[in-house]
Amino acid sequence: MNSIIMIKKLIILGLILVSEHWLIGYSRQLPKKRKLHPSLHAWKDPSIKLSPPPKLTGKQMGVVETIGIPALGYELDGTVKVFHLIAQPVEQWITNGATPSKTLMRSMSHGLGVHKMKLRQKLRAWGYNGTTPGPTIEITEGDTIRVIFKNELPEPTTIHWHGIELPFAQDGSSDDAPVLPGQTHTYEFTAYQSGTYFYHSGFNIAKQEMYGLVGLLIIHPKNYAHNVDRHIGILLQEWALLPGNSYPNLLTTQFNWFTFNGHAAPSIPIIDIKQGERVRIHFGNMVMDSHPIHIHGHTWTVVGTEGGPIKESAQWKGSTINVPPGATREVEFVAWNPGAWPFHCHKMHHVMNAHAEVPMGIMPHGGMYTLVNVLPQDPLKPWRHPKQTTKENNTLDAYGFLKNHKAHKKGAERTHVH
Repeated sequence: MNSIIMIKKLIILGLILVSEHWLIGYSRQLPKKRKLHPSLHAWKDPSIKLSPPPKLTGKQMGVVETIGIPALGYELDGTVKVFHLIAQPVEQWITNGATPSKTLMRSMSHGLGVHKMKLRQKLRAWGYNGTTPGPTIEITEGDTIRVIFKNELPEPTTIHWHGIELPFAQDGSSDDAPVLPGQTHTYEFTAYQSGTYFYHSGFNIAKQEMYGLVGLLIIHPKNYAHNVDRHIGILLQEWALLPGNSYPNLLTTQFNWFTFNGHAAPSIPIIDIKQGERVRIHFGNMVMDSHPIHIHGHTWTVVGTEGGPIKESAQWKGSTINVPPGATREVEFVAWNPGAWPFHCHKMHHVMNAHAEVPMGIMPHGGMYTLVNVLPQDPLKPWRHPKQTTKENNTLDAYGFLKNHKAHKKGAERTHVH
């Protein structure tokens, strides 16, 4: 028995010596100064110097307001519209705890005291031109665009033009030839469609899309059915962030931060609209959950999807629109009703921040929640419904408050249209 045990030990020792000899031989074949590529899970490669945003970032040359995100202008090369995008690590506040409009909070007293929160949360993610989501690209049906794209991420990537009918060579969905770190690539195509679409990563998508590489691509029709006064772009995102950590967990579906354009309440900008303006909201959702977005005080008409405009005979009305993953929706309404109207996702876990797992009292607004602040033409003109046939009540102001009500007495502070 002892001899058998001894033989087994000698065999194991021999295998160890052979393995060590093989490893030593293999290591001698490696370059002496072998530069290791950064971990594929790294947020940022310190050897890649990040460029400032392209010079036309922040220049509004279109009509879409992507609230909280700078616009992106273009150059002309003949008739071709030339845009510049840089994929790079980004660092931004989901919420910094500041209330967007102190004037509004002072003037509108009914329930808006909860639209503030001292909780702060920073996000380290990937984006375009310094933000996630990236800037909205706006063009018109029939335009030819050229996008000069630079990759400053620590791994390869591409741009996929989600929902666009274009040559396969421009689609960015092939893994055969991604844009390597530090490289530049040019995409060019003509838009034969109109509607709300996306651009996003087409490489390693399970990681890169959830890491924030997405933006809106809005192709305006040559003519709208109605004159639209305001276009608002909103990209829906969600993140899993552990306490004290600014790096999103990409391996879980337990999301606890929900954002409009990379921001959560109360840091989502309030949308100020003049009474009587026709508003079109362009929604996009490139995350894993659907989001039923609801507006108070108004009824809108659903006028478009990622398939393009909906014929008027097939449009439908509502005050809640469900935006599924990978889809876009366009809604339109006339802002006739003055007030600071809540505008939010109707999944209740999506209007809270950080998902506290303890008994809670009165919770401040969080997540996908902001206000559509319809500013009256005349704050003293009595409230009236568009279908109302009876005479208006002259004891009411434009918001429906009694003119001797304490909220009406703050009318001097209340913002209105001059």
